[in-house]
Amino acid sequence: MKRILYIHHGGEIGGAPLSLLFLLEQLDRDCYDPVLLFLADGAAVEVFRSKGYECHLAPDINDFSQTELVWYGNSLLWQLPGKILSFASSVRATHNYLRNLKPDLVHLNSSTLAASAQASHEAGIPVVWHIREPLAKGYFGVRRKWLRQRISRYADSVISISDYDAAQLLPSARVRVIHNFVDFSVYDRNIDVKTSRELYNLESVKNVVTMLGGCSKPKGTLQFVRALPFVLDRKPDTCFLIAGPNPLIMSKDSLTKFIRRLFLIDDYDYKVMKAAKKFIESGHLRLLGIRRDVAQLIASTDILVFPSTVPHFARPIIEASAMAKPVVASDIGGPQELVAPDETGLLIPPDDPEQLAAAIVSLLDDPELMIQMGENGYRRAINKFDAQANSKRTFAIYDELLLT
Repeated sequence: MKRILYIHHGGEIGGAPLSLLFLLEQLDRDCYDPVLLFLADGAAVEVFRSKGYECHLAPDINDFSQTELVWYGNSLLWQLPGKILSFASSVRATHNYLRNLKPDLVHLNSSTLAASAQASHEAGIPVVWHIREPLAKGYFGVRRKWLRQRISRYADSVISISDYDAAQLLPSARVRVIHNFVDFSVYDRNIDVKTSRELYNLESVKNVVTMLGGCSKPKGTLQFVRALPFVLDRKPDTCFLIAGPNPLIMSKDSLTKFIRRLFLIDDYDYKVMKAAKKFIESGHLRLLGIRRDVAQLIASTDILVFPSTVPHFARPIIEASAMAKPVVASDIGGPQELVAPDETGLLIPPDDPEQLAAAIVSLLDDPELMIQMGENGYRRAINKFDAQANSKRTFAIYDELLLT
């Protein structure tokens, strides 16, 4: 039996850890022994442990993100010196975990794990590097070039979750595109809509529109909220739901809020809350926080919206498609691969709340079209995002590396 060490850059629930969980649930435990190393504690760690997986924490390893979702520029520039200074110690710390856990292969679950990639390569352990995010150019492109070179140098095989993400890397036969996938037994289109709406007290609401991703600038939360008044002008009996991390300002003490506000650290959160306030009070917008019942939430939904402002593979889109729900998403890399325009959903320009609202209203005006788009999306999900087919392609890479 071969021991596979999976290293993940965080500890909270999100698309990357959920995708990893779905992968592990397809793993043949007679052939592979999985062990997980998380760089931080959180809800995701609890989920993996509840499933019986061996989990360890590595707070002495630092990640280094140069992605469209998180990069150390603008308001995060102050973190960059610390990230650079901690790189060498993170390599050494990874060596310690490798000696203790003795894996036969290391699977990195993010592009942010360059230090762990270097240590694994130095230890002579095969590395599968899973690229789940498009790389950000940054100010001058220096850090992106540096990360591209490390991916090329240290990865024995690279898995990209989209063609767009793969195009950001140095060309190589070791780079393969394997889309994220859906567990259709979890994201079951037959989950009862009425029961799900009762769970969220939505029995009296006619139209439900949902965004998954919480308060996140790259995922377009502000655009989603700003689209609401335009939708309500035409469809007053509509409720917008946002699931995922709430704005940080909702959970901070007064002093912390003041300091973060002074340095504009939570400026985006304030903009979202300012735009959302009256709609939260009227009940037309609900912030649900982090949810573990995402399938039921999608079941209660008429339209799933992914208004991202940067290219990004959107797990909510394939989850909604698996449950036969129509989608409205930004017409940029990631969603462009997941949505068949006018067949499974609508693609709209990013950062345009009025066009986003118009697309939502056009679907709500045509229930038959929504049903047809949902059916088309379901068939597309079966063909492109099946768990067994896509996971087998990943495990075939393990076998290639372990048998050579």
